[in-house]
Amino acid sequence: MQSSSCDILIVGGGTGGCAAAMSASSLGLKVILTEQYSWVGGQLTSQAVPPDEHPWIEQFGCTARYRAYREGVRRKYRQGSIKPEFADNPHLNPGGGWVSRLCHDPAIGHAVLLEMLQDGFASRNLELRSPRVPVSAEMEGDQIRAVILKCLTSGELERIEAKY
Repeated sequence: MQSSSCDILIVGGGTGGCAAAMSASSLGLKVILTEQYSWVGGQLTSQAVPPDEHPWIEQFGCTARYRAYREGVRRKYRQGSIKPEFADNPHLNPGGGWVSRLCHDPAIGHAVLLEMLQDGFASRNLELRSPRVPVSAEMEGDQIRAVILKCLTSGELERIEAKY
């Protein structure tokens, strides 16, 4: 069984896991992010669920990283073949849905999240391992010291020890 160690192990590459990985790796911590599926983004990408957000999201009430995600999605559409009258809209809602002010193709969301993770990959502070699922944990008292993950393509097990 292969063994690795890191400062922070994040099991689950949904939007929260990606945000945590970006933040921790930007602080110089060694992070391993695992994901069961081949796409990061959780329900936002794998299940095509649009962001659930408040009606004033375009004016206030989100983090700088979430704002960068939103602009990254819009940039991807503007780089494609979109009509100028839509591309010029600063609050472009590519899917035109009413449930969110940013309905979009899940593949675009996945691509934008991978771009946002690139600084961590480039600095070698962040590694993404997928498709992996946790199968057990090694405990020391009430703390998790390591997680055993199974690769869904090869069946191989990997032990990852982490401080957090």
